[in-house]
Amino acid sequence: MDLQAQLPKKHLCKDCDKWYGQEDDEYGPCMYKHFRKEKRYVTYGYHECDEVEELERRVKMWKDRASESSKSETSPPRSP
Repeated sequence: MDLQAQLPKKHLCKDCDKWYGQEDDEYGPCMYKHFRKEKRYVTYGYHECDEVEELERRVKMWKDRASESSKSETSPPRSP
């Protein structure tokens, strides 16, 4: 299944803590791509993230948050 589709909104390069771009020029290096020594590791900030490791981490984090909030909404209030 598409990992981007499992997120509440598309995860863009500029939203990632592994992207070190400038807001002014909208381009910057992706640390995932840099670590793999890809020749073209500079990405456009509004590009949809294509790093599986990052997207899997984001999906897991989102699902964990959703399950925590649903548990707190359905559990009875604690007595004082």
